[in-house]
Amino acid sequence: MKAPCTLSVARAPLGIGALMSLSLACSTTAATPDANADGPTADAVTDASGDAGSGFVRPPRDDAGLGPVAMAREPEPLEVTQWMFSAIPASQTDTVIAAIEGGTFRVPVEAGERFGVAWDPIAPEAEGVLTDVPRGVGYVAANVRVASGRRVFARADTTLSVWTNGAQQPGDVYASGSMRVPLVTRDGEDNAIVARLLGGRGTPRVQLFQTPDEIVFNTADTTAPDLLVGDRSEQWLGVAVLNLTDAPATDVTARVEDSADFEATAVTYPALAGGAVTKVAFQLRPKRAWTTAMQRVTVALRIESRSLDWTYRREVTLETVAADATYRRTFRSAVDGSAQYYGVVSPTNFDASRQYALVLALHGASVEGIGHARAYSRRDWNYVIAPTNRRPYGFDWELWGRLDAIESLDDATRAFRVDPTRVYLTGHSMGGHGTWNIGVHFPGRFATIGPSAGWSSFYTYTGARRPTGAFARAAAASDTNVYLSNLARRGAYVIHGTADDNVPIREPRALVPALRMHTMDVEVHEQIGAGHWWDGMEAPGADCVDWQPLFAFMQRRQLDPTELDFAFTTPSPFVNPRHSFVTILSESDAGADVSVRSERAGDTVNVTTVNARTIELDGRALRAKGVSRVSVDGRVMDVTDATITVGPTTGKRPGVHGPINEVFYRPFCFAYPDDGPVEYRRYAAYLLSNWALIGNGHGCAVPLSRVTAALRSEWNIVYLGAPPSAVRAQGGALPLAWDGAAITVGTTRHSNAVLAFVFPDESGRLSAVITATTGAESLLSRFMPFTSSFVAPDYLVFSTMGSVASGFFSPEWRYVAPAM
Repeated sequence: MKAPCTLSVARAPLGIGALMSLSLACSTTAATPDANADGPTADAVTDASGDAGSGFVRPPRDDAGLGPVAMAREPEPLEVTQWMFSAIPASQTDTVIAAIEGGTFRVPVEAGERFGVAWDPIAPEAEGVLTDVPRGVGYVAANVRVASGRRVFARADTTLSVWTNGAQQPGDVYASGSMRVPLVTRDGEDNAIVARLLGGRGTPRVQLFQTPDEIVFNTADTTAPDLLVGDRSEQWLGVAVLNLTDAPATDVTARVEDSADFEATAVTYPALAGGAVTKVAFQLRPKRAWTTAMQRVTVALRIESRSLDWTYRREVTLETVAADATYRRTFRSAVDGSAQYYGVVSPTNFDASRQYALVLALHGASVEGIGHARAYSRRDWNYVIAPTNRRPYGFDWELWGRLDAIESLDDATRAFRVDPTRVYLTGHSMGGHGTWNIGVHFPGRFATIGPSAGWSSFYTYTGARRPTGAFARAAAASDTNVYLSNLARRGAYVIHGTADDNVPIREPRALVPALRMHTMDVEVHEQIGAGHWWDGMEAPGADCVDWQPLFAFMQRRQLDPTELDFAFTTPSPFVNPRHSFVTILSESDAGADVSVRSERAGDTVNVTTVNARTIELDGRALRAKGVSRVSVDGRVMDVTDATITVGPTTGKRPGVHGPINEVFYRPFCFAYPDDGPVEYRRYAAYLLSNWALIGNGHGCAVPLSRVTAALRSEWNIVYLGAPPSAVRAQGGALPLAWDGAAITVGTTRHSNAVLAFVFPDESGRLSAVITATTGAESLLSRFMPFTSSFVAPDYLVFSTMGSVASGFFSPEWRYVAPAM
């Protein structure tokens, strides 16, 4: 459910939903550390050509300026025999985090009170396991000596954050066992390492590893395809890559080596941020179709950069599966260039000349997409695909989870022969919520919805407090009930167990009457006495998702993708700008929904809008329906095959619209000052590692001096701590002002604060600024955008007191004072 986060200006590192999701998590099996250290030999730890006193080798380079391939070897454990431990009672203010943020924290060397809390020594068990940690937040701290010529990374399970000499990295709060984060240490010295634990929700573990390498492949965290017999289509392989240095590896190439099975490929990246982990996508091009199932196929990967001393190589093993197996298919995401996958259940008696229906099935919290796919049986009329929500907990199928669902649907529609009139949406638990929420926001994509054990919103499910002001508008899409009218011409089949102790039966019993105010095409099945997940003999798969009456309900209904009679309301073009033949380019007022109504009258379509500043109409789609004229809010136009644009063509548009979260909806790169405060470089690393752990994602970070026109043309640039003179805005003007002393919003100046806002770059892409006034840099980590629990508006200013200014820019990207 809710992803771990540091919610805007609060110190709470976890949203309400995340805390609840932990209590609902399925048990996990800890993965054996499999982070590779393809490094120099054990005795090659000094070299006169290296940095003075660093202990690291700088080998000779080839004609291309690349270092040689490092010798492969496994990382070594870095033992911590004793931690100092402190528990923070729920009734007590966390004074330790204040000391860490303020830079005054020092590791206690003996038992006693420090920083307002008691500290005691504890000895970890094997592999860093910390037992008997009480419920709630706690800390372990130690001064760790790192040998000369060694770099460090960590596995930090049931842990919120890890700090090394003040630099913050995220922990794996869900204890998947597969995550690793870099800890940038000073070799040959003591390093202060502090971990913030979440006790009472599993056994925390802080396990350290050491290696001489700059780069580490963490093959415990891969996004890998299954190689389907009879198929030779291009696939993508995602691997978590850690940069253990404090400098970016620039102009990086991710290669697949030529082999008997795969062609050589190369994918370039601007940088791998120093002190961060990110998911790197490698392109797989098979040389032939796979012929035999249950075969192991090796693929050799390389990371190359002239900025690295060595080239790093790793072999990964993939498996072939039978043509009729449920399998993983990967694709490269347009969001961030990462590799993502969805599970596929293919039709029985497959006929390549036929078109098939497609069922998009959304999993519940803690469930992998492939595991959810395996709960469905094969039928002769449809595919089932099960996307991932980016991670098993991911984003509650909102924000990037919603994008992942739609991207997976789009990829499957391209890959398979799918009948666009027979596309359906279903899901269980968190996926049931996603079914309701995605269903109301994308009604033009699905003929029916089929939520099982689903819930409407966190407001109804957990009693979460609704945001207010501009934050309420930014998060409007979360309030599913408000948009049920979009299902007026759709069917819904609702499934729930009456004894569900996870998602109470009150959720569907409230949703169904509300939905029936808009459509009567609703069927409900309540399984008497059943809990959250239930099965029996009614379906070949798991009854609670593979329910035959649900699939029969779907099979009887079809969708018209370019329907002419509809009413559609969206909270913002940021959520979904398109329905049928209409695309909403911008809204007049960001503080209100946008609505479009269409009605056919003979060869004319009458379109009326509310709060739509600019729209586009698909002339070709209208002509295909026999429409020759269209009236938009009383303005009559002839229809040709050309796109019809109504309204201004300048200013905001989909993808360059806001709110702040949207800058991370396309490949993004952080840019920090070359010689500015170190906090900005560390913040970039912290954000990127969070994106990798929470969102299975990729991003980059570079010094400002490496931001070029070419980089801005392909990546959304997020400026961290940059002066206004370094920011390239479209038209040259920025809507807000800042310097080291203050942030200026309109006529008001704010000191000791952080500013975040989006704006159009001169390249035409969306860009953003996140900056702090001098001395307030410690507040930066409180702004964590990669969570479903927080959506910021176009701009936000916050201090230790909370949000002090927020709002939306005009359609032309100008500051407008909020109405009093």
